This record gives sequence, C-alpha cells and structure tokens, in this order.
Amino acid sequence: MKSAKFEPKFILSLTFNAIALLLAGVFIAKRGGISYILSQIGTTPPETSSPSWADIYYQHRRSVFEGLPKVSRPIIFLGDSLTDSCEWNEILNHPQILNRGIIGDTTDGVLERLNPILASQPRQIFLMIGINDLARKKDLSEILANYQQILATIQQQSPQTEVYVKSVLPIHPRLFEEGPSNELIRNLNTQLQQLSDNFSYSYIDLHTQFVDENQQLDERYTLDGLHLNGTAYLIWKAAIENYVDR
Repeated sequence: MKSAKFEPKFILSLTFNAIALLLAGVFIAKRGGISYILSQIGTTPPETSSPSWADIYYQHRRSVFEGLPKVSRPIIFLGDSLTDSCEWNEILNHPQILNRGIIGDTTDGVLERLNPILASQPRQIFLMIGINDLARKKDLSEILANYQQILATIQQQSPQTEVYVKSVLPIHPRLFEEGPSNELIRNLNTQLQQLSDNFSYSYIDLHTQFVDENQQLDERYTLDGLHLNGTAYLIWKAAIENYVDR
C-alpha cells in the first residue's frame, strides 16, 4: 500500500484555514464571545419586520408569567437578564420569591407588564433595570422618567409593597465592547438613589460589590463583561438577604 502524500498546496491551504479560524476566534472573544454570537443571530435584518429573538423571548416569558397560578403577597424579583439568570427562591431558600426577570428587558418593558405583577399586592419588590436602556443609547432623562412612572405606579396600585431599587451593575468594557460607559452607569445610579429617596423606597448599592480597582466589572465574575457567574450571585445574595422578608 502506498503512503499518502500531501501536496505543498494542500498543506498551505490547511495552514491558511487554521490561521483564519484562530483570527476569527480572537475577534469573537474580543467582541464578547457567546453573547456577541447570540446578538448577531438575534439581529433582525433592516429590510424585514420580523421580531428579534429578544422580542420573542420577552413575549413568551411574559405569557408564561400571566398563566401561572396567582400567589398572594409574593416577593418579586423584577428586572432583565441579570435577574432572569438566577434561581432566587433557591439561592435565598425562600419559596415565596417569584422571579420576574426577562432577558433583554428595559424600563419600557417593565412598565408594560407591571399591572399583573401589582395585582398580587406583593410584600416586596426588588427591582433592577436599566442596563439595556443604556446599551440601546436611550437618553438618561427618558430612563429616569420611566423609573419615575414605575415607582409611582407601584405606590399607587400597591401602597403596602416595600420596594428596593438596586443599582445598575458595572460592565467590563474590554469584554463587552458594545456596552455603555461605566461613567454613564454611575450617573444613572446616582439619580436612582435620589429617586428612591423621593418615594421613600430603599436603595441598595450592589454596584460597588462588583467593581475592580479600575471601577469596572471585575473579570472574576463574568465571561462576557455583562452577565454574572455563580460566584457573583453568591455575593449578590449576601448583599440583599437581610432585606428579604422572612
């Protein structure tokens, strides 16, 4: 049997392909890794009106919430993917905690789905929302106006509810290149603390729990510069567990 011979052109082609794959991997990693790939998959071409994967997920998740059995006086964790991604009732060992986070949600989205949440007259609401508003270049004044309306609606429709406004978390700009600046996030948090005081609601500063010496999201807690790993959620748990009504 003759041994296989590899032509120089074939070897050269394999070398070029390997280099191309390596460069592509480096590019994707710098753009945010898996989250970047998902964002590109979910991008709707401008010539179509088809909903993005985030819009579809929002509608599906919202319909699930509305079809669940009603719970009287629950504790609600309300927000976007940072809330959605944790099993709060398990990590806090509290069966009356309901997770009402939705990946990709914004202050507009929370406003749209607030009424069914308030119908249960929650004992407590832990709210974190706003990073997606900033990422979508929404003006700070518009975000704060939505927050004002969210808090006013809670106060009007469920006046006995204890509300905890949690600071928006930092990002790691090298891993999440398309994210808002950390300076803008800090500016929003300053305004949210003042707004919480105006409504006599509690403000919880989680932001400082997750920053490194450069005042950005510590790389130990994230893979994509935005979302959190399990270690980070244990820190989050420790920061809020004394506020949760037992």
